[in-house]
Amino acid sequence: MHIDLDELITTPAPADLTGCSLAELRSVRDHYQDVENGLSYARRIVQGRLDTVAVELERRRDGAAADLLERLPDALAAHSRGPGLPRPMPDLEPPAWADELLAGADEALPPTALARLAELPDSDLDTAAGSLGDLERELSAARSELHRSIDRVQDELVGRYRSGATVDDLLR
Repeated sequence: MHIDLDELITTPAPADLTGCSLAELRSVRDHYQDVENGLSYARRIVQGRLDTVAVELERRRDGAAADLLERLPDALAAHSRGPGLPRPMPDLEPPAWADELLAGADEALPPTALARLAELPDSDLDTAAGSLGDLERELSAARSELHRSIDRVQDELVGRYRSGATVDDLLR
């Protein structure tokens, strides 16, 4: 991976958020939201490749006659929604750097190899699955860390609202 995830998710937010203006808090929150959008995009792409490889390996191990394309919709739908209430998806273009996060996925399983999974030996698919799984876990861990930072800033904003800041102040 060419992007340093630690650097990406640790935008210098002051240790004491109480000293920040609302504009500063919103700026940090907005940056974190942008980073979260990019990480989520990359994680979804990696998870899709991982699911595709897993379906092909399962198909081979089961000796099933069903084609990969017949099995894929159910497999891809399995990770389409996390626990909890659904939240509207932001209508945002992923940041340009998000594609750099996918360099590891391209090394593990290039997009051209997806079109010919049936031709790849099991050992290559097992290796790809391991690499994609590692990358997915790394991206998920980065997202979890980032969510803690977002929550910290959001808690400060909510605290300010509860202590008297007007809605107009918070929305500016």
